[in-house]
Amino acid sequence: MEQLVASIQTAVPLLQGRASIDLPAGGSTSIGAAPIADSPPAYTREPQLQLTGKVPSFAVQPGRSVQFVLNGSVVATTLLDPSGAFNVTLALKEGPNSIGVALIADRDVVASSSYNVVLDRTPPTMTVTQPAPGSTVDAKSVVVVGTTEPGSTITVNDHIVVISPEGAFTDSFTATAGSLPITVVARDRAGNETTQKLTVTAQQATQTAGVNVTVLLDKPTAKVGQVVVATVYVFGTTGPRAGVLVTLSVGIASIGTAATDSTGIAKIPFAAPAIEGDASVVALAAGSSGRASLTVSR
Repeated sequence: MEQLVASIQTAVPLLQGRASIDLPAGGSTSIGAAPIADSPPAYTREPQLQLTGKVPSFAVQPGRSVQFVLNGSVVATTLLDPSGAFNVTLALKEGPNSIGVALIADRDVVASSSYNVVLDRTPPTMTVTQPAPGSTVDAKSVVVVGTTEPGSTITVNDHIVVISPEGAFTDSFTATAGSLPITVVARDRAGNETTQKLTVTAQQATQTAGVNVTVLLDKPTAKVGQVVVATVYVFGTTGPRAGVLVTLSVGIASIGTAATDSTGIAKIPFAAPAIEGDASVVALAAGSSGRASLTVSR
């Protein structure tokens, strides 16, 4: 019986009480023993990356070391701290960087982990197309339109604006009459910022009645899912109305919004609905509406 117990303890080190766990060497990988970095950023604008982390306590053994690989080259190898903690400064190159952290026993890799960090030190591109600096806008509906680098964050006067996957953004808000400063800030994922400031004059619209909204479709008939472009014309008694926010719906589905340009035109694409038959395309702008009919087939 004693020989049987001894043989079981030899086969299963956990049953030996004080025995340490010997991880396999020879190039094998143990996910549980992999060094863990302290949340390295996916994007950064700092060329020097301070990488810290820890090797799991059960994998800490005398004589082991931690090796750091940057973009395919070994840049540092340090003896493993008794606590398992590691700390290294890496000099990143512009663009994507691959980082590997390996736990080494003698010359063999016990376990490793990898990370990707993008160094981006270029501020995002941004263009504000509306309103024009020095122009006069409707205080009840100030519309800011522009484009920026996809994936960026836009704020208009400290208000966060949702952008499209292509980087387009539109914001609408009310303001008091008078001089109105507008600050638009684009911030990319690395933290780089581009700021554009302009000042316009906000005034209460003297006349909102008589606005005419017309909707024209680039195709009167379409198959289910086919892209259709709705061109919306907004005109007032004095001519085209620029900077008016247009909301488009098809049937009972809301499609989206867009602001009219200097010619009073807004274009909004949409996919033909899945229901066959006639669908009503309705545009709302400045308290008025316009509509068109789309015939959908399969």
